[in-house]
Amino acid sequence: MRNLSGTSLVKILALALSIACTQSASAQHFKRVSVTGGAPLVQIAAGGMSVWARASNGKPYILNSNKFVLANSISLTQIAVGGGNTVKRDTVWGLDSSGLIYRATPSGTSWVFSQVPGVLDFIAVDIGYQDNCHPYEVWGLNPSAQIYRYNFCGKSFEQVAGTLGSLAVGGGDVWGINGNGQVYRYDFAALSFFQVPTLFVMTQIAVGPNGAWGIDILSRVWQLFNNGGQHPLPVGQGLTQIRAGGNGVWGIIESSQQIFRVDSLGTTLTSLVPVPGALVSISVGSGGGVWGLDSFGKAYVFTTP
Repeated sequence: MRNLSGTSLVKILALALSIACTQSASAQHFKRVSVTGGAPLVQIAAGGMSVWARASNGKPYILNSNKFVLANSISLTQIAVGGGNTVKRDTVWGLDSSGLIYRATPSGTSWVFSQVPGVLDFIAVDIGYQDNCHPYEVWGLNPSAQIYRYNFCGKSFEQVAGTLGSLAVGGGDVWGINGNGQVYRYDFAALSFFQVPTLFVMTQIAVGPNGAWGIDILSRVWQLFNNGGQHPLPVGQGLTQIRAGGNGVWGIIESSQQIFRVDSLGTTLTSLVPVPGALVSISVGSGGGVWGLDSFGKAYVFTTP
């Protein structure tokens, strides 16, 4: 038998991976999950140990016994959840139409949303690894693009130098994009953001335990690195939405509602694998699963037999 070169082996491995993914894709699908009262949803937020949703009237719902049930009558414009694991709950936060900030805590069988000082127009949360004052990483942007991080010891949001147009938190990491499409990553030792060189202007960013991902102005997907002088690694083209978490890296093309999963093998072999279904938005948890909404506001969860 002829000896195979390293390049040939990589090609064979890539083909085998592609075949395996194609064969199993039909068995993997998104399954409909009901909402009490049938309210249409406009957002789903999957965390580490829970899944939340926001209805078109702004009211928050929580997944309970395979159904979304009303958690509180407050009206929100955004909900963020994450950071939970087998030893602690997810932290749950929300913003209302005035930018007022709320933190949700359980009270018996219901949930209480208590106001926290400050005004934000975006909030993101996930697990924290740094110190006792940051058991969760809770970050936000105000209407002036200023950056804030919540301190659980001081029970307040503290401003971080700089401005960002978007922010992503995941796996204990924090990345952002400024108004010029430049990418930044937070340095916990220096307590400041540093710029990460990229080949193209980025419009969207996602971060999870397995790294950071971005979409450029041509809708191409890139895996982002900042160590060793590495440049971004292109992994596909055509996505308009990307999300990352412990349950993987996923994306959609909003115009066609096509769903894709980003499959990786090391840092050199990565592909976009189509998954059956049609969604207009997607949320990836770190234990809470992969969820999405269709154009009618109905909820779906990714499932395998």
